Amino acid sequence: MRTTWIALGTLVVVGAVGCTPDLSTICPSKPITQGVFGEVVDASGTLEENVQVDFYTEINGQQDSLVVSRQTTRGGYQIDVNPSTYIICVKATVCTMVTVPTGLVELTAVDTGDSATWNDPIAVPPAYTIGPCTWGN
Repeated sequence: MRTTWIALGTLVVVGAVGCTPDLSTICPSKPITQGVFGEVVDASGTLEENVQVDFYTEINGQQDSLVVSRQTTRGGYQIDVNPSTYIICVKATVCTMVTVPTGLVELTAVDTGDSATWNDPIAVPPAYTIGPCTWGN
């Protein structure tokens, strides 16, 4: 019993002193090398969490099939998709078209309360870094 207490006490001390953070709680858990990533921020530029981002296929400029839905995290969102043209929506109704080339595209939205606006998409090199997150190799 005493040995168990010492082990638990040591674990608590290590946790209190500090350790390497679990980056999966900060960055998206699996870096992508192909697709779209970005953030949803409020009007003051503060990153928002738990905002749903929906990604659809596009046919003749119209929204078609839902590819994937993601909730934003402290690391934003990331969607691994093949090169093509897609429609991406935030707040279920504020959508924009994005062409994904071979590689990555950064696409960020600004939440304006009742609505949102999308910034222009930016094609980025395969090894792009944002804060603690590395996208690509």
